Amino acid sequence: MARPMVLVTNDDGIESFFLALLVEALAERFDVRVVAPKREQSWTGRSFSRRLDVAVEPVEGLGVPAWSVDGTPSDCVNIGLGLLDAPPAAVVSGINLGFNVSLPLMLSSGTVAGATEGALAGLPAVALSQTIPSESFEAVRSRGGRGDPALEASVRAAAARGGEFVDALIAEPAPTSPVVHSLNFPGGMTAETPMERTRLAPIRLGRCFAPGDDGIYRFRFPGRSILSKVADDTDLACIGRGHVSYTVLDFGVLGGLG
Repeated sequence: MARPMVLVTNDDGIESFFLALLVEALAERFDVRVVAPKREQSWTGRSFSRRLDVAVEPVEGLGVPAWSVDGTPSDCVNIGLGLLDAPPAAVVSGINLGFNVSLPLMLSSGTVAGATEGALAGLPAVALSQTIPSESFEAVRSRGGRGDPALEASVRAAAARGGEFVDALIAEPAPTSPVVHSLNFPGGMTAETPMERTRLAPIRLGRCFAPGDDGIYRFRFPGRSILSKVADDTDLACIGRGHVSYTVLDFGVLGGLG
């Protein structure tokens, strides 16, 4: 019996080590295809390269059929669905370097956007993100996720859990509205780490750009203000407890389909 096919993307780029670990785990259960950005596309949200030519190239080294797309995660999934001979059983986006919790980060996330494009195509869609301590984030990012044995062990555990989740999800009835299943994994993730159903934390981001001495504004990761007490059932509180946060993003409700 043929194994289900899944389409995998991310927003950190096709060379991300976290992507490679996810593909390795998913390949134990599924027939995997990868269509991922040529370069990092973090914070692009659900943007498309509408006025640009988008180059698509086959890529080797992941152990599965793979293509790089010189565009956004949404480009990748939209193009990827046309590259495949048949619709995939699911679209999986990640594993992201860093968490995607709260409404502002979810709306900004290229990882979530990749999954959203799958959901809007009527497919089961999953976004996977790995928490990284803020003090080590830039170092991890500069290495593409490589070089930290403890972090690698955490991501491997997250990838295995993601594979289990996708396997269970595609066994359920097909979605009737666009839904993204967003999983945020804590640092120190293991096979035994509990998972909790959560909602988006109520935070507001500060200003995202700061002027330099040359008068040019450059992006900086903003601070955040919490609009109300972070309740125990929010994604931010959950990963703070060291548990896996599982948030259902039901876009069908917004479209009157829920």
